Formats: sequence, structure tokens, C-alpha cells
Amino acid sequence: MLTDTSIAEGEGATGEGAAPTAAPPELPGMAYRAYVLALLTLISALSAVDRQILDILVEPIRADFGLSDGQLGALNGIAYAGVYALAVIPLARLADRYPRKIVIAAGIVIWSLATTASSLARNFTHLFVARMGVGLGEGGLSSPGPALLSDLFPRHQRGTVTSIYMTGPAIGMGLAYAVGGYVVAAYGWRAAFLVAGLPGLVLAALFYLTVRNVPKGLADGLRADPPQPGLGRTFKAIAALRTILWMIVALACLALMVNGLLRWIPAYLTRTQGLAPVEFGGWLGAAVGTGSFVGHLVGGPLADWVGRRDPRRQMGIGIAASLGAALTIVVLFNAPSMAVFYGLAGFLSFTGGIFAAPLIMVCTTLPPVWARATTAAMTLMAVYLVGYGFGPALLGVLSDALAPTFGEDALRIALLSSTVLALPATFSFAMAARHYRADLAESERQLARDAGRPEREIP
Repeated sequence: MLTDTSIAEGEGATGEGAAPTAAPPELPGMAYRAYVLALLTLISALSAVDRQILDILVEPIRADFGLSDGQLGALNGIAYAGVYALAVIPLARLADRYPRKIVIAAGIVIWSLATTASSLARNFTHLFVARMGVGLGEGGLSSPGPALLSDLFPRHQRGTVTSIYMTGPAIGMGLAYAVGGYVVAAYGWRAAFLVAGLPGLVLAALFYLTVRNVPKGLADGLRADPPQPGLGRTFKAIAALRTILWMIVALACLALMVNGLLRWIPAYLTRTQGLAPVEFGGWLGAAVGTGSFVGHLVGGPLADWVGRRDPRRQMGIGIAASLGAALTIVVLFNAPSMAVFYGLAGFLSFTGGIFAAPLIMVCTTLPPVWARATTAAMTLMAVYLVGYGFGPALLGVLSDALAPTFGEDALRIALLSSTVLALPATFSFAMAARHYRADLAESERQLARDAGRPEREIP
């Protein structure tokens, strides 16, 4: 449970040469910090709505524009994730160097306008460009958001805080499917983009006007923003964290297997089961949203609990998620009823969400304060580029290639093939666990140096 405490004992340790009586500024009160957490959670939910709304609109858009599965996969993946991958690190660097709230607010405005503009698309190219704008805007939240929370909440609270924050995408995913299904049935797919995009403009203004700046690393005992090194020095510091590098590989495989597949489930139900979005949108949204919500909510406290004696055990959560996801996918496409199908889809979403909070916690704990947003950006870039970008596109291309042989069953076979990724994901999580202790010890030493000499330039 969060308590109204400023900095955990031992987390404000100063390094050699620090004045022993120097104290960092106090953290804002718990009421304000809880408000920022709640607002960021709401914003992350809206970002997921704008990102996922296209899933439920795939078949109506295909009918209007006459698109192939490959083109639909590009719209639902590369258009968004390709720009996201290019933008996320530069935006994270801006958030590490300048006030984080400016980068976040600007990102909300960009993705909201892009989603709204999707309603005006007249062909594949128009919609592709609009989805690129969504990817650009959401790059301004994905890593700066957790970095801002790490400035406000001390380390012993971050697992729980991150879990709360990560429930936002789970809620947004469920809303995208449930609300999108009803809106498209009543008013058409263009209206669904309007419903998803317009609220973000209000939240952007609220966030910018009510959230104030605090020194980066405040909750870790830093008295002021530490000097920001060059990009080369930052990448060198991140590359030295072998835990992060192996975790990126593992999460890319897990994201492709889970998120890449989930993006195609609405199309699968319409094409192979003959269901309209309004028939399954509410059930699928409730199942997937609940599963993801529980996974995100449980992941952080679970990581805190299993890591008390040995932090390496946190990677066991990822191993269990990878193996569980593969088994669930196999059973999912042999489900005896739609009720079982929805339940399994929810559990699959759970396996995809349970490691999200530990991921953000590791990315905002192991790196130096001046590299946290950039580290989170690099990790999320791999997850989004593979899971949300190449994943849907690759599965769409594979479905097109299998269609001459398997006909309407080609999509199901393509989705089943993703289970092979459980093996490299499991191996990579195990390798990350091997290096976790050493990287955590180095993180403590770097934090002490930054807290003790914040005025010193980093070479």
C-alpha cells in the first residue's frame, strides 16, 4: 500500500564527497502524487483506445477499401509501430533533458488529432498516414510517463505504482473493443475514430495545466536535475546493462506471440465464425480487457514479492508468461464454444500483461536517472515494433501466403504458428536473470554518485 512518505530509508544515500547534512527537496504530498498517477493512468487508457480501435474496424475498412490481409496488417502494425519506433528514443531524450510534462502533453495532442483525422480517410494511403501520426504521438507518453512516476515515487513503491499505471492500457483495450463494436454498428467505422480521438484534446489541456515539474530523480534523493550526457554516453550506459538487453529480446518475442495475435482476433471471428463486431465486441472487450487489467495489476506487486529475497526471480514471471501464452494459443483455436474462446482470449491477454509492470520497474530502476526515459524507450520500441508493428503485418502476410492452400483456415494456421516464439522468449528471460544482481549493484553505485555530486558534469 502506498503511504505518504517521502523517500525510503537508504534510497537517498549520498556518494563520496557529498555534504552529509544535505537533504533533497521533499516529495509533493501523497494526494498530489496520487492525482498525477490517476491522471496518467487515464491518459494511458485513452492511448490504448486510439491504438486498438482499428482492431475492431478491420473488416468494415477492408470491405470499404478492398484491402488484403497484408495491407490490413500494415495499417494495424507498421504504420503505427514504425513511426513509434523512430520517434520514441528522440522523444525520450527530450523528456530526460526538458520538463517531462511538455513532451507528454504534446504527444497527447498529436495522437488525438491523428485518430480524429482517421475518420476522414478516403483510401489506404490516407489511413496509413493518420496511423503514423498516432504512433508519433504515443511515443511521447510511453517512456516519459513512467519516468515521471519514478521521479515522484520511491523505489519501494514503484512496483505497485507501475501496476496501477499499466492498468490503463488494459482498460483502454477493453473499451476499444466494446465501445467500438457498438459505435461501428450504429454509426459506421468513421464515427468510431471520432469517439476515440476527441477526448484526448481535453485531457492534454488538463494534464498540462495541473501537473507541475519536479527535479528528475527526486524520489531517489537527487536535489536537482542531473547533468544530461551525450547520446553516445547514454547508449553506452544502457548497453552495459545486460539484464535490459536480454529482456528486450524476450519481450519482443512475447509481444509478437501475444499482441500480434490479439490484433487479429476480431478479424478471425468475423471471417471464420461469421460474427459481426457488435455481436462479439462487448464479450471480447470484457474478456481481453479484464485479463489484461488483472495481469497488469498483479504483475508489479508479484514482482515486488518474488524479488524480495532474490531479484532474479522476477524474470521467472516472464518465463511463466511465455510458456502459458503458447499453451493458451493452442487451446484457444480448438475451443469447443465461444464462451470458452472468450475466456481463453482473456487469459492470453493476462499472460501478455503480467510482465508489463516489472518491465517498466526494471527500466526505471537499473539505469541512471539521466537515462531512464531513454532506456524505457528502447525497450518499448522493441516491444511495439515487433509486437504491434511486425507482428500483425507478419501474420497478415503469412495468412495471404497460406490462403491458396488452406483457404479461410489460413488465418488460424498463421496465428497458431506464433507459438514457436515461446522458446526464444524463455531462454532470453533466463539469461536476463543471470545478470540481474550485478546490474542492480552497479545501479546503486551510479545512483550514489549522481546523488552525491549533482553539479558535476558527466563526461
